[in-house]
Amino acid sequence: MARLSSSFRTTFSPLKNPNFALYFAGQGVSLIGTFMQQVAQQWLVWELTRDARMIGVASALAFLPMLFLGPLSSALADRVDRRRLLIATQIADMLLAFSLAALVVLGVKEVWPVLVLAGLLGVSSAFTTPAFSAFIGDLSGMAEVRSAYTIYGMVIETARLLGPAIAGQIIASMGTAMAFALNGLSFIAVIISLIIVRAQQTRMVNRRNPLADFAASVRFMVRSPRMVDLLLCRIMVLLFIFSSLQLSAPIADQILRGGADLAGNMLAASGAGALVGALLVAPSFQQAKRAGVALCLALAWSGLWLVITSTFTSAPLMIFGIFMYSVMIPVVLTNVAALTLLLSPGDMRARLAGALQMVSSGVQPLGALAVGWMGAVLGPLMALRVNGGLMMLIAFGMLALSAGFRNWIPSAEPVDFVRPQASAALEGALVEEV
Repeated sequence: MARLSSSFRTTFSPLKNPNFALYFAGQGVSLIGTFMQQVAQQWLVWELTRDARMIGVASALAFLPMLFLGPLSSALADRVDRRRLLIATQIADMLLAFSLAALVVLGVKEVWPVLVLAGLLGVSSAFTTPAFSAFIGDLSGMAEVRSAYTIYGMVIETARLLGPAIAGQIIASMGTAMAFALNGLSFIAVIISLIIVRAQQTRMVNRRNPLADFAASVRFMVRSPRMVDLLLCRIMVLLFIFSSLQLSAPIADQILRGGADLAGNMLAASGAGALVGALLVAPSFQQAKRAGVALCLALAWSGLWLVITSTFTSAPLMIFGIFMYSVMIPVVLTNVAALTLLLSPGDMRARLAGALQMVSSGVQPLGALAVGWMGAVLGPLMALRVNGGLMMLIAFGMLALSAGFRNWIPSAEPVDFVRPQASAALEGALVEEV
C-alpha cells in the first residue's frame, strides 16, 4: 500500500506546477469537445454515405497532412515560441469546428465538404502535434516528464469517456450541428490557458534549412534501436486499436440495431477503459523495470480483447469488450511519448516527436482505409478479429526477436543529455521563458 501511495504521489507531482495545472485544465475542456466532434463526424459521414469505407477516408484525411508537413511543422516547433504556435492552431481548429456546424445547418447532402474540412483539421493537427509534445516537457521539466504524460493520459481518457457519451445524447436530441458547435466553444478554454501560462522552452536560433534539421532528427531516431521499437509500439495502437474504433457507427447501426447514442456510448466505453488504465495500470507500468516487456504485454492484451470482442453481438457485451481492449491504450501511448522525450536531446524534442508522429501518421491512414474496406467487404466484426490477431502476433514477435527491447531498463538512461559530438550551444539552442 505504501508503495502504491508513493507511486501516486510521484505520478501527480507535476500538478504542483500552476502553469502545468492550468494548461491541462483548459486542455481537458477542449478535449471533451474534440471527442464530441469525433462521434459527430463519424455519424455524419455514415448518415451521408452508409459506407464504412468513407469513414475510413475521413479518418485517413485527418492524418495524411502530418506525413507531408511533418518535416516543416516539427522544425518550426523547435524554432518558434511553441505556446504562440499552439494558440494559432487552436484558433484554427475552433473555426473549422464552427464550419462543420454551419455545413449541417445549411443542409449538406454530399460528403465531400466534410472530407475537405477533415483534411484541413489534419493540416492544423500536423502543426499542433510536435509543438504540443515538446510543450509538455517545457511545462513539467524533463525530470517529471513520464509523470506529466501519465497525467495527460488521464486527461485525454477522461475526455474520451465524457465527450462521446455527451455527443451521443446531443446528436440524438439536437443533431450533429450542436455537437460541432459545442466543440468550437470548448477551444476557448485551452486558448485562454495558453495565453496565461509560461514555460521554459529550449529553442533553436540558427538559420539552417528546416528540412536538414528534420533529416538530422530522423537519422538520430533510426540510429537508436529503442526509438524504432517505441515507434512500432505507437504504430500498433494507432493502426489496430484506433482504426477499430472508427467502426463504432457501422457496428451500432448494422450489428446492434442502435443509433448515434449507442455509437457514442461505445466510444465512451473506450474512454472509460483507458481512464481506468491511466489511473490504475499506467502508474504501475511506469515502475516496471523492463519497459519493453511491459509494453509488449500491454499490446498483446489489447489484441486478445479485440478478438474476443469480435464475437459479441449484444450492446452490453460489445461495450464491455471495448472497455477491456482500451485499458492498455494509455499504458502504451503515455510511456512511449515519455520514453521518447527521455531519449531526445533537448533541442531536438519537437523534431523527434514530429518524426515519430510523421511516420506513424503515414501508417494510420492506411490502417483507417484498410479497416474501412474490411468493414464494408468482410463485415465490421471480422475487421476487429483481423486487427486483434495481427496485434498479438506482432507483440509476441517483438518480445521474441528484439532482445535489446526485451531487456531495456529505462532507469539506466540519463534524464537528459548532450550529444558529445555537438553540444546544445553549438547547435544554437536557446533556453528562455516565454
